[in-house]
Parts: sequence; structure tokens; C-alpha cells
Amino acid sequence: MAGTLKLINSTTSNPNKTNKYQDPLNKPIPVLMSYSNELGTAIYEIAPRLGTTLWAPSLMYLGADIYDKYKNDKDSYNPSGKRAFKRAVFQGMTSVIALPLLIFAGQCIVSPLAKMDKYGISGNAKDAVYKHTKSVIDQIPPEILDNYSKLKETIMLTLKNKIESRAHEKSNINIFKRLYYIFFTERYEVLSSKKDKVMIFAVDNAKNIFNIITGLKNNEKDKVPKNILSKYKKLLPEMKEMYHVADYSHNAAKAALKQYQSSLIFKNKLLKTLGGFGALILFAEPVNDFVEKYIMKKYINPGIDQINFNFVNESKLKNIFNDMKNNINHSYTDKRLTSNLIAKLKSPRESKSAAAESQ
Repeated sequence: MAGTLKLINSTTSNPNKTNKYQDPLNKPIPVLMSYSNELGTAIYEIAPRLGTTLWAPSLMYLGADIYDKYKNDKDSYNPSGKRAFKRAVFQGMTSVIALPLLIFAGQCIVSPLAKMDKYGISGNAKDAVYKHTKSVIDQIPPEILDNYSKLKETIMLTLKNKIESRAHEKSNINIFKRLYYIFFTERYEVLSSKKDKVMIFAVDNAKNIFNIITGLKNNEKDKVPKNILSKYKKLLPEMKEMYHVADYSHNAAKAALKQYQSSLIFKNKLLKTLGGFGALILFAEPVNDFVEKYIMKKYINPGIDQINFNFVNESKLKNIFNDMKNNINHSYTDKRLTSNLIAKLKSPRESKSAAAESQ
């Protein structure tokens, strides 16, 4: 009540003062919803399902924002299709196209930066080696896992075959399929760096794996990462109960080693995610300003203003619907007139029968 009285007093003391317009969607929750698709794009590398789901709140916000701009001209009710269309184009260019592409570009920049280490290969190539090694670990028998020379030979031979087959495929498939594989899959990651450097990195990764196997076998905790050791200890009793054979420890070791490769992949994806966030923080506002103040103002808005929305009212389709509506109205009128005529014809008969009964 005190706040209300204060507002009345301030209004009466300053009758010419008007409140500044505030966008009804410019509140914490709607604003967070508007950025959810950018967040989803940024974390897609480490959480694909969550990243895809986070597009839903943003699309809901876009729909509400476009409808609000259609219905209201700031603080006055004034429906306008052109204003809504302008807002839809702006939101589409920024939130749906430009900012996600900006995040994707920031993620792509991170991968080549990995070439600055001693191996000189990209982050994508490292991920390809980790994934290939993980697949090899899952398929090899225990005797290869316990022998470094056989383990290295198996990983190198299969990786070499994969690189050659991918290179042959890339050079022979049609351009559309090739572009799809490059931009929407991880099929050609292993080709993103020189073959000899990729092989050297694969050898060192195999050596690290064998050192972890030796550490687990001899209980040398200093040779095993803590998360891998805890994973191994957790799986050991489960594998023993499941297999009841002497090589149950190898199955637990395989699961721990695959977890190790997955953790290395996750680290690279986390770096990409941070690169996407960095690009968004640095360039989101300049991109929005450029679209709004240059592209929209100079090209889009003048073009939309020249559109004659009266062509909808003059279109043949609209005339067809109007004719259908008129026919329905005429049919209803004819039925009403017929029912009135029948009622008039009935009324004299009813009056005569009533007079006869009275006599």
C-alpha cells in the first residue's frame, strides 16, 4: 500500500513524466531461455543429448518474442505482420545461425592448436587414435595385452589399414557424401594430420597403456592414474563373480583401459567446449550489433517495408475461402427462411384446430 501511495504521489507531482518501456521478455528466466541453444551448441561435444534438448527452451522463447513483437509496438497494442517478420528474421540470423556457427568455429580452432605440442597432430587426430585404440583393446585376447611388442604391432597395423582405407574412400566418393562426412561425422578425423606423426603418437599411447597394464598386474600404483585404479578395483570383484576364471583380471583391466581412453577423449572435447564458450563470450555482442545495426537496418528492414501485404487479401485463394463462407451464410439464411415459412403455414392450421376444439 505504501508503495502504491508513493507511486500515486510521484505521478501526480510529475504529470508529464512517462515510464520507460521495458520488454516483458527481458527478465532473468526468459533471457536464460534465449541463450539455451547457444549453451546446448557449446556443450554438444561432451553431452550430445543435453545439448540437443537445450534447443527447446530457446525456440519457445523465439516464438514468444516474435508473437510479442507482432502484437505490441512497445507499450501499445498495435498488431503488425511486418514487425513480427523483421523480428523473426533477426532472431533466425543471430540465435539460430550466426551464434551457433560462431561457437562451432571456436571449437574448430581448438583442434589445430593441439599441433603445438611435441607430436604436431591435431586434437581430432588424437581423438581418432584414442577411439581406435579403445576398439583394439576391446577385441584383442589377454596374451596380446600382456606383450608390448604384440600390442604395439596390432595397434599400428590396424591403424595403418584404417588410415589407408579412409584416404582411399575420401578420394573416391562423391563430393556431397564427402562434405557430409567431413562436417557431420568423425569419419575422417584420423586424416587431419600427417600419417607418420599420427603413428608416432599411437606408439606412445600404446606404451602408456602397457605401462598401466603392468602397474595393475604388479600393483604399482604410481604407474596407474587414480581414476583408472579406482575403476579397476571396483570392477575386479564384479568380473570375478561373472567369469569365475583366471583371466577375470584381464577383463577388469580392459574395462579400465577403455575408461582411460574415454577420459582422454573427454579432455579434448572439454577443450573444444571451452573454445566454443570463449568465442561466444568474445563475439556474441559484436555479432548481434552487426546483424541489427548493419544487415537488418541497411538491407532487411527496407526490403520488408517494401512488401505489399495487401496481396494476401487480393489473392485467389482468399477469394475462394470468402465464396465458401458466403455460400455457407446463404445456405443458413435459406434454411432460416424455409423454417419461418413452414412455421407460418402451420400457425393457421393450429389456430383452426384450436377453434374447432373450443366449439
